[in-house]
Amino acid sequence: MRKRTVLNVVGALTALMGLTMLFPAAVAAGFYRESASVQIAAAGVLSMAAGFVLNRWAGPVAEISIREGFAIVTLGWLFAAAFGSLPYLLTGSIPSIGGAFFETISGLTTTGSSVVVDIDALPRGIVLWRSQTQWLGGMGIIVLSVAIMPLLGVGGMQLMQAEIPGLSADRLRPRIRHTATLLWGVYALLTVMEGLLLWAFGMTPFQAVNHAFTTMATGGFSTEDSSIASFDASVQYVIALFIFLAGINFTLHYSWLTGRWGAIRRNQELRVYALITVIATSGLTLFVWLPGTTDGFEESLRAGLFQATSIMTTTGYATADYELWVPAAQFVILLLMLIGGCTGSTAGSIKVLRHMIVAKEAQISMRRLIHPRGVFVYKIEGKPVGADTLASVSGFLLLYLLTLAAGIFALALLGLDSLTALGAAATTLGNVGPGFGLVGPTETFASLPSAALWVLSALMLLGRLELYTVLILLTRGYWRR
Repeated sequence: MRKRTVLNVVGALTALMGLTMLFPAAVAAGFYRESASVQIAAAGVLSMAAGFVLNRWAGPVAEISIREGFAIVTLGWLFAAAFGSLPYLLTGSIPSIGGAFFETISGLTTTGSSVVVDIDALPRGIVLWRSQTQWLGGMGIIVLSVAIMPLLGVGGMQLMQAEIPGLSADRLRPRIRHTATLLWGVYALLTVMEGLLLWAFGMTPFQAVNHAFTTMATGGFSTEDSSIASFDASVQYVIALFIFLAGINFTLHYSWLTGRWGAIRRNQELRVYALITVIATSGLTLFVWLPGTTDGFEESLRAGLFQATSIMTTTGYATADYELWVPAAQFVILLLMLIGGCTGSTAGSIKVLRHMIVAKEAQISMRRLIHPRGVFVYKIEGKPVGADTLASVSGFLLLYLLTLAAGIFALALLGLDSLTALGAAATTLGNVGPGFGLVGPTETFASLPSAALWVLSALMLLGRLELYTVLILLTRGYWRR
């Protein structure tokens, strides 16, 4: 592996991260006259300088190999999180290094877990920086999963092999740069649309921009301590709609904007995603709509719809404390954490397409018991799914569950109770945000020990980069010549 090639690209990403800090610094200075704008700008300058020096020291970049691609993706995220912590540290908003890193990696991985206890006490520039990290991370994940990770052979879009209609076979443009530009455009357009709607329905411009950033990223950071419960029903419905849209493969949004309706109608993953959303919403509405639980059916429906879409897409906004709901409703919430949105979206967790493949494989296995000599083929949109893809999905699910178990065990060793350990590990590995126990929807992660925050930060990165991208760096074979 050519280390200088890796450091060249990582340096450029670090400098770009610093450049983006100038936007919240300018807003803090121009609109709110905050002294914190100086520290945020200083963090940006330091990041740009460090990235520039690293980039120049590494020298010109050569053609990037697959081996170097793994290192660039993982180190790029780590460097971005490390330097992205500077605004919190320099302003004193989050004084501890572990807490600041946790908040930043939570933003960049669009997880939404937070150690901030009082958002109102934060400078507006820092609140905007929190939201901006999620917006940047959300688009970065789309570009990675759609344009970069298929080249490395990992990620959600690896399921869309050449024989299956999807981005790998039906590319928006033949070059990655064009694909990334188109997806940025779709992402930005939906963000602007939501921001304008939220402003029209009563949010202030600052609130609308922040929530548009974190909704389209399926991130979940809010400007309010009580999250979306602070806003009226119309705002909650608008956000629920855009949460659902953010959980859809962004190539389908492009197909919709260009009038390619056939691609949308044929997409099985979208249909299953919508079906699961309807079933989960109906179930949660039924469980919530019990005597003495709420004021009426509409409130129950809104709570069920919002939490179903928010948790399944791993956004993590809250309009209600689901830990006060009946145990059956809480179990549905836990299941939704393990499902996720569509491939090629900003959502995290396992993804709907993987569940589809595993479910079909289980069905075929049972049919083989009845018809041992039968030949059964699983197809997506009329195209067969190869044995390599089936093996890859099965391997990913096993690795996901093992990683989840290891995370729960590590948190238990650090003294967390079983419910909190389960909720914290599941929500961070799935990039959801809120969990159960001490990290429920009305709590923060501030009460957890520093060591637990580092464990959870690692789980967030593992979950966001689809496990293999990070874990392969820990293997002996990766470093052999």
